[in-house]
Amino acid sequence: MNYGSDSLGLTNATEDNTIVEYFDSEEDVDLAKFAEIVKTKPNCNQKHFIVYRGDDYCVVETYNVEKTYVFDSIIRFRIAATLAVGEASIDEFIEQDKRLENGFAKPERQAGFKLRDANGEIIPDGIKFVLQILRNPEEDENEEDDEDTKGLSKEELLYYNKDWIGINSLMNDGKDYFLHSQECKADSFECETIDDIVYLKHDGGYFYFDIDNKFSGIFIGKAVPTKEQRVQIHYDNNGDICLTAWGGRVYVACGWFETAYNVVRLDDTEKQLCWGSPMKLRLVRL
Repeated sequence: MNYGSDSLGLTNATEDNTIVEYFDSEEDVDLAKFAEIVKTKPNCNQKHFIVYRGDDYCVVETYNVEKTYVFDSIIRFRIAATLAVGEASIDEFIEQDKRLENGFAKPERQAGFKLRDANGEIIPDGIKFVLQILRNPEEDENEEDDEDTKGLSKEELLYYNKDWIGINSLMNDGKDYFLHSQECKADSFECETIDDIVYLKHDGGYFYFDIDNKFSGIFIGKAVPTKEQRVQIHYDNNGDICLTAWGGRVYVACGWFETAYNVVRLDDTEKQLCWGSPMKLRLVRL
């Protein structure tokens, strides 16, 4: 196995490395010595260098060789280029990994799972409810005004100035209808328990993931979903729910697709996992 260290060249961090040092064994690796060499080379990145042990890579801080960040070789060029131009630090890479991990759901299934409303009360099969999409505080800029709500019915007040899960029948491409977000109105849903599994439903159809669809959305279909198609429900600490694929770790989010529809879909992009938030739903009994 080869062990090596190389500096990050300032002109081309991924190809024009200015120093390369090879070691025959783990015992021969002397990061402190290599760091001192880097410090004397003005064309090297003075803050970091990369160490690779076979297929394992890590970034090392030049002035604190105890601080390292291990990463996969497949992203070596991106890591090197980012560090070379000073756009990130080891601490930021570590923090990003934590955000990525926190962005994933825990796939364990709870035995005897029951669907509950916002007050924690069990929703029996067949009882109608609506699903409110909770906005982040910074996104909810519209303050409710008494003048705006004057004359609204009780039902209109329930939906006013809120986002709700709805059924989109316009862009189904010959397939079943799919879920999207809509403001100030909601479609109603219910649940059905089959073999201790709770399925969400609308108008006799079941929520399911179309794994072959290009936007990984949740659809409504007449057949009971297969295991690969099932939607799994997760509760957060406030009693609100989030959704994943069955046994999956990626939360459902709500975002624009082809600039036409705000689709409820799986989004496993790094941007969403690091900086986005899972779509949280509040179940409101009708």
